[in-house]
Amino acid sequence: MNKPEILVIDDEVEVGTFFQYYLEEEKNYPVAVANSGREARELLGSRSFDLALVDLKLPDTDGISLLREIKENNPGCEVIIMTGYSTIKSAVEAMKLGAFDYIDKPFDELEELDELLDRALQSVKNKHRYINEELDRLTSEFGIVMAENSPMKDLLILCKKVATRKISVLIEGETGTGKEVLARFIHANSPRAGHPFIGVNCGALTETLLESELFGHEKGAFTGAQGMRPGIFEVAHHGTLFLDEIGEATPSIQVKLLRVLETGEFFRVGGSRPIKTDVRVLAATNTSLREAVKDKLFREDLLYRLDVVCLCIPPLRQRPMDIMPLAGYFIEKNLPEGEKHLKVAFSPEAVEILQKYDWPGNVRELSNVVARAMAFREGETMGPECLPRYLAAGRGSFPDRGPGTPPEMEEAVRDWARRLTEAVLSRKNIDLDAFSRALKREVDGMIRGIIDHTLEKTGFSQAGAAKLLNISPRTLRYLRNERGK
Repeated sequence: MNKPEILVIDDEVEVGTFFQYYLEEEKNYPVAVANSGREARELLGSRSFDLALVDLKLPDTDGISLLREIKENNPGCEVIIMTGYSTIKSAVEAMKLGAFDYIDKPFDELEELDELLDRALQSVKNKHRYINEELDRLTSEFGIVMAENSPMKDLLILCKKVATRKISVLIEGETGTGKEVLARFIHANSPRAGHPFIGVNCGALTETLLESELFGHEKGAFTGAQGMRPGIFEVAHHGTLFLDEIGEATPSIQVKLLRVLETGEFFRVGGSRPIKTDVRVLAATNTSLREAVKDKLFREDLLYRLDVVCLCIPPLRQRPMDIMPLAGYFIEKNLPEGEKHLKVAFSPEAVEILQKYDWPGNVRELSNVVARAMAFREGETMGPECLPRYLAAGRGSFPDRGPGTPPEMEEAVRDWARRLTEAVLSRKNIDLDAFSRALKREVDGMIRGIIDHTLEKTGFSQAGAAKLLNISPRTLRYLRNERGK
């Protein structure tokens, strides 16, 4: 834990000046001072504090109201009430609302103040330790691996908070950052954890198929509808529905989704009876929905319904401290059962290559690279020779490429063939199943990279990208869905 941040809220300038000097100069703690409720709320809205010393009487509000707000928005922050108007009644009310303790002004005994501050800060440290242990336990179940100082830790703490509330969440992040993993994490920590979690990729299905998938259909609703089929909104009743690539939903689907979110009702395709559902919706996007609203490609009212809370997953290049912990997790995941006792790791040279690379495919690309290295390893140490050659350049995959097969893919396939030939000729033992699985992962990752890059070049127009790649839009949707798994 870094040095605790302390907020002092008091309308008496002398009190703020005293604490600023005492805590910063004598105790070496960072301190912010607010002389009114308005100033306090501005600071609380822009920063996270570990300890707040709050005056009971303020010109524009009162300490009890601020205590409630602090505890609601930042339960981990300890609050000490300061008052020159101390009564048993106000002290008891403050303690019931979660105040750590209270102290009378003026502060005649610095030893008493010291002892109170030490106890409060120790409580903060204990809470941080508990939160870290709890996060370690929960994240290990979902494969969310991170370093101690990772920005993902703050994101997961926020996920824990929003998980318990019945609100829609929009998850933003680049391809491969783990948006569905985060959605499953929220579901598992919510009151709906005992009910279904169902995900659907809005960009992988045609409008007709997506509508039927979401809302179900009645017998005879369309050619081939030989019986009634419930949709995901029915199957996920009381559970969580994850809408991936929500920005790909057509205007017609967007209207129907808005209706469900506003009323909790929908109609099956071909149906005339409204059906009630209680589903929590988590949506994800790798593009800016706000830009899509400006371009008239996404409904503004639907965005407001989905974006009650927005969680943005930072790309791997912005959290390089997570690269090696994640690599270690994927090594363990790819070790055969009979080799779990081995201490397989990357050499210092390979580690340097991994840390210099900017990972445009994010966690998914790192997973594929580790799987490939594990297939090529000949011992417990994996050197640069086990890594794809393009990594050594320290750049992202396939920069400034046009459509077609990039040189990196051709080089990678030749490299795989060469190494397989060498292994066979030297009669080395090789796990062909692991080898082929790792090759498939790498090729799938490259194909996904080509498609995503082409979509970026065409402003995320699926028809335009399909034309550039000389494939049908249906094939494009299939490849995006299947290769992303």
